Formats: sequence, structure tokens, C-alpha cells
Amino acid sequence: MLVAALLAGCGGGDETETVEPVTTTTAQKPPPPPPEILVTLDGYMGPQNAGLLVAEEKGYFDELGLNVSLRAPVEPRRPVTYVADRTDEIGVVQMPQAVLAREKGAPVVAVGSVVPRPTAAIIWLPESGIQSIADLRGKTIATPGIPYQEEFLQTVLERAGLKPEDVKIKHVRFNLVPALLHGRADAIYGGSWNLQGAALESLGAEPVITRLQSLGIPAYEELVVLVRTDTLAEEPEMVRDFMSAAVRGTRFAMGHPKAAAKAIEDGLEPNPKSTRKEIEAELTATLPLLSKSGHMDPAQTTALVDWMQKQGQIERRISAADLLTNEYLPQPGG
Repeated sequence: MLVAALLAGCGGGDETETVEPVTTTTAQKPPPPPPEILVTLDGYMGPQNAGLLVAEEKGYFDELGLNVSLRAPVEPRRPVTYVADRTDEIGVVQMPQAVLAREKGAPVVAVGSVVPRPTAAIIWLPESGIQSIADLRGKTIATPGIPYQEEFLQTVLERAGLKPEDVKIKHVRFNLVPALLHGRADAIYGGSWNLQGAALESLGAEPVITRLQSLGIPAYEELVVLVRTDTLAEEPEMVRDFMSAAVRGTRFAMGHPKAAAKAIEDGLEPNPKSTRKEIEAELTATLPLLSKSGHMDPAQTTALVDWMQKQGQIERRISAADLLTNEYLPQPGG
């Protein structure tokens, strides 16, 4: 009886046992990836863009939390349009393109230099019989099809006593070298002495190269990084981080040509017609020309704008402050 009483007092018998609920921890979802930053280069992935390609391959953009997607344009004139109409966040363009776009009201601004000096040239082969610019009369000149380039060419022809109708212009986009080698053009213009010129030399073609600046064209930034002005206002840190990674990639590429060549070959859209020999020749000529700091020269841009206005290529003068800013570049020593 005593034992029974004790059991009853302790809650024994047929009382139901209370079981504590088991809690489970739900795994946290990974944070969403950063938004994609679309960047259209000036052309195929090549030596002129080695800094950006190295920055992508070595993860410099990723380290700063940037989801950068580099791509080649359908045609050379597109990158500035892609930025202006918000198709892309960033483009790589020639400074005269930026001048024309801004003069037409596009809210775009250059935030860093890729190639700080003009590299454009007129190129022909010895067997063409051309001895000077004046000998281009009646000849076919292949160009990429960028509008400002033909205006510059017109100035060059006029100084040699030729009219625009004295030559035939053929738009070949990125196929300048094949057009010249296969006889589809007597000369090419709008390519660069360090790219098309070097490629032709590597193929044993012995090109005759006349650099644009020797024909009275002022100096300008050959390639710059272009963004919209509202992108600067809304995402200044993104632009600053992008340029920091780009400058870092450029410095690495300049000191490591083999790594730069690999980055070009590993790119999603290299020139399908370029051989390793051509790429190496172009790299040798181009890497020393790249900007280590990304800094742009406002005085040089002012002189370009003044010249373009004097030539009638633009109607109104645009200040260098509206065309470029060095505010988003790494500090010296950074």
C-alpha cells in the first residue's frame, strides 16, 4: 500500500509522458549574386583590352563584388550606343565617338583611359603601287564603318588634294586584315598600326603603315571606358571598383605578356581569324601603349574638340569636364 501511494504521488500509473518538441534549424539561403554588369568592348577580345581580360580571368572584379560580363560588339559602332540607350552599363570606345555622342545629347562620360594615344593608321601593301595618300584616287579603302573615322579620312584625303568621291569606301567591320590580304581592298583605314599593322607584319606581308598623327590629326585617347552620367550618380562605388580592377589587370598584363595572351585566348569572343603568332605580335606592339593609371588628359581632349569643331564635324563646343572625369581612378600608388 505504501509503494502504491508513492507511485501515485509521483505521477506514475497511466499518465501520458510529456515529450519536448524537437526543433530543427533551417539552412540559410545564400545571398543572391550581384547584378550583372554588361561591358561591350571596342571589338574582338584582343591585346588592346588585355587589362580587362586579365582582370576578369584572375578574379579582380569578383574580389570587389562585381559580376562583370565582357563581350564583343556586333559591329564597331555599337558600344557607345549600347551605353547611351542603357543596353550596357559600360562600354569601351574611341574618344571621338564619345565627343560625337555627347554633342548629340547622349548623357555619357569617359571615366578612364585604356589606350591614351591614337593608334589609327592607313595601311596598304607594296604591290598595290600606292606611294602616297594622293595615290588612293580610284582605290578601294576598307574601314570598320565607324562614322567619325570616315570624317577624319575625308580630312586626310582633302589635304592630299582628293575628294570623298575619288575613293570607294567599303565597310568590313572587323575584317580589315583579310580584306587587304585577299585583294578586296587596296588600303585599310580605321585599324591600328599596333594591331592590324603588327598582324600583317607577323604574316610576312610587309605593310606600308602611315600613322594618323603624321597626317595632321590631333592626339586623342584611342580607347576610353564610357558610362552614363546617371550611373556615376547612382553607382559611384561600382564605377570606382571597376576602374580599380581594370587598372590592376592592365598593370599585371603589361608585366606578364604570356598571361595576357592566355586571357585573350580564353576569352569568350576572341578574333576567330587570329593565330597565336598574330596575337603575340599584336601584344608586343600594344602592351607598352596601355595606360597604367587610366588617367585622361583634359587638355588633349579640349584640343580634339576644338579641331573637330573647326573641321565642321561637330556644331557646338563641348568642355572636357563634360566629356571625362578622372575622379573614379585609383590614387597614385594605389
